[in-house]
Order: sequence, then structure tokens, then C-alpha cells
Amino acid sequence: MTDRKPRPRKPARITTGRDGRGPGGDGAAGDARSARSSRGVRGAGHAGGAEGELAGVSRSGLADQLAERLLDEIVAGVYPPDSRLPPEPVLAERAGVSRLTLREAIKDLRQRGVLRVQQGRGTFVNQPDTWAPFDSTVLNARALLESGYELAHELTELRRIVERGIAELAAVRRTDEDLDRMEAAVATMREAWAAQDLDTFSSADVDFHDALLRAAGNAFALTLFHSVDGALRSVRRRTVEENAELAERAIDYHAKIMSAVRRKARRSAGALMDEHLQETEDFTAALAAASSAAAATRAEEDDARTRRRA
Repeated sequence: MTDRKPRPRKPARITTGRDGRGPGGDGAAGDARSARSSRGVRGAGHAGGAEGELAGVSRSGLADQLAERLLDEIVAGVYPPDSRLPPEPVLAERAGVSRLTLREAIKDLRQRGVLRVQQGRGTFVNQPDTWAPFDSTVLNARALLESGYELAHELTELRRIVERGIAELAAVRRTDEDLDRMEAAVATMREAWAAQDLDTFSSADVDFHDALLRAAGNAFALTLFHSVDGALRSVRRRTVEENAELAERAIDYHAKIMSAVRRKARRSAGALMDEHLQETEDFTAALAAASSAAAATRAEEDDARTRRRA
């Protein structure tokens, strides 16, 4: 029997303020940072301390962990879009890593569209809509960060384009086990809706579509949707809360789609899926337009205040 190796410590979280000079702010962002601290990270040591303790972890592995920590801080609001990260020596010391490891972490987030480096000015956080669209970790972070509905609308557009064909394939290829998964998802949706458990309802909603996806038996479609699964669940939870009538109608649509799949009625299954997602797409388009208009109004008001001060 071999001794179990101790689990390596992750690099310390970077608890700086938005200007990089002190602890991060309070309120919701502070709560989010507190929640993330439960992952087992303790205070930062000196610049090389954490890496000394992580002797069994490659530098690239440590850089990956640090990139995740930085992304957590961005989602928590410590570094909002277009803000500048603290200088490299400050970040490295507070994270308890070497500057080389920090550079690798920043390079990783640059390649994923999260950060940009401006020569002579520093490293800045990009707007979420420029982040890598099919990187599941980054996409999930974007779903948590965005207050508008542009992402929800874009994901629904993608679903309507693809899922009609998925429903048709599922009707041809489904097995009894696939039908069992669909039935379980619809039953859970009904129970959760009766109890007004929106989290369970939203999860079961996505599970139904996942059951169809598996029944379709297309590996490329499965890979595509699994890369956006977390974001889909987050987005679905928001839309359920915004429109109870549309959410309740989803149960009826799912039951009808399942019936068509059971009968192997390919065209009917595809048409029902198209109708179902068209309703959702129209709703998210209206939400996205409203949130964009509100953001434009706020920007104009901010500009007006700035001009008055000048």
C-alpha cells in the first residue's frame, strides 16, 4: 500500500482592490470573493513561497490554476471590464507565485480573449463579448458576469438553428433508454414547477434537451452543446424567472416533442422544436434589446455628467 500524496495547494487568491492597492470592495463582489475562498486557498506568501510548496506541480499546471483564480476575481467584480490589473510584481507577490508563472497565466487568459496587454500601459480586462465563445470555463464566467441578455439571445439563436435537426435525428435513432431520460426530465419539470423550485426546473429543462441530443447520436453536436452547457443552465434560470408563462409552456412543448419522438415522427418533432425555441428566441431578443437600450441611456447620462463637471 502506497502513501497518499498530499493534495497540492493552489496559488493564493489575489485580493486587491480595483486600483490594485488594497483589499477588494464589499457588497455583492465581496460576497462572491468570500464564496470562492472556500476552495481551500489561504493567504499569499512571498513571491516564491507557493511554488516552493507546489514542487510536485508543473509550472504550466500552476499557471492554469492562477488563470482560474484571476478569472474568479474578474467575475467577482474585483477587475471589471476595461479595468487595468495591478502591476506584474504586485500581482505575483500577492498571488505567491513567480513573475514567470504569472506571465503564463496572463498569456493563457489573453489567448482566451479575457485579457489584453497594451504596451507601456499594462494589462486590461476585455469586454465579455470578446471572450472565447466555445471555451466552457470562460463562457460560464461570461454568463455569470453579464447583466444584459445578449448572451441569452445568441445561445437561443444557436439552439434553434441546431436543435430542430437534433429533434429530427432523435426521432429516428432514439432508444427506450433515451425515452426514459426524456420522461424523467419532463416529470421533474412538472414537479419543480408545482413547487416553484426554479433551479430544479431550469436544470431539468436543459436535461430534456440533453436527452434529445444524446438520442440524436451525433458526436459533433454533443461536443458543441457540452461546451456551452453551463452557460445554457445559467441563462435558462434567468429566463424562467423573467417569464413564468413561457416557462410553463415549455413543459407542454417538451411533452409534445417527446410524443413525436416516441412515434418516430421526424418532421413533427423538428417542427415542434422550432416553434418552442422560436418563442424563446423572440423573448430573449426583446430582453436583449431592452437591456442594450438601458445601457446606452446610462452611458449618455454618464457622458452628460462628465461634461457638466468639466
